[in-house]
Amino acid sequence: MRLRAMGADRYANGFEVTLQEDLLNVPLGWIKPRLVFVNSMSDLLHESVPVEYIAQIFEVMNQCPQHTFQILTKRSQRVMELADRFLWTDNIWMGVS
Repeated sequence: MRLRAMGADRYANGFEVTLQEDLLNVPLGWIKPRLVFVNSMSDLLHESVPVEYIAQIFEVMNQCPQHTFQILTKRSQRVMELADRFLWTDNIWMGVS
């Protein structure tokens, strides 16, 4: 895979689901508003992503009302199954393709 070959450490596992827990709190340090594409190279609602991890991501998004978080998924069924577990603040945009 090209990203792994280029030495991109975050892609050492290729496209295997890999949780990047060290990046969860990064948006808390941003002051200037940003548009954040959550999981731009993956799918937050993938069945291998634990619900607890998704909940941590929602907690951070809820704490950062100055930023807009865009989540795109192909897993509409999982969105419907989990939607009531999270607080959907106005700065969270969900899209399904």
